[in-house]
Amino acid sequence: MRKLLLLLLLAGVALGIGYPWYTYNFSGAEIGSWRVFDRPGPYKPVTVPLKAGDGPVRAFVDMQPLRNFIPAEGRTALTSVVTLGGRDVLVKTLSYVNAQAANRGSPQGPRFYRDRIGDIDPVESGDYTFKIGPGDVDGLEVAQVDLVLRKGAATVDKRVVPAGLTMIAVAIFFLIRLRRGRKAPSDTVPPAPKWGR
Repeated sequence: MRKLLLLLLLAGVALGIGYPWYTYNFSGAEIGSWRVFDRPGPYKPVTVPLKAGDGPVRAFVDMQPLRNFIPAEGRTALTSVVTLGGRDVLVKTLSYVNAQAANRGSPQGPRFYRDRIGDIDPVESGDYTFKIGPGDVDGLEVAQVDLVLRKGAATVDKRVVPAGLTMIAVAIFFLIRLRRGRKAPSDTVPPAPKWGR
């Protein structure tokens, strides 16, 4: 029973956590990466030609801070606006709250954070302009900012994630009950001690 519950827990983690993480970060094929900020220069808009067949196109912004950076809810590290022919397609503030710091190039390489602007879906053939700018986090010093685009990005099936989280909850609940059941004191009365020579 315990092995079955552990398998259920692993399957739940894979579906509820691993599946959306992989889909958001690695599905599709990378179109390219563009440097939009390099200290001490200004933020530069980037124009990228996209085709209708590229969609959905997922846009990420990689930020490399100079010092330790602590993401916080309600604080904007960077702002992003995506336009097509002067029309706003995506507008998002980037807080990097759910971003994991990673080292670029090698374990000793500079640390950077990745946040997602969103998906361009559907994609109209044309030149898309990506404008990244500073946010309202006081004292945040940025070394570099890169725009990364992936085409043909898959979307997360909204039915799979709740099913995976439910499997995790059920497995943990029954594992705890199983453990408590083993520790429960026995109801049987111990035999009386035998006295003798």
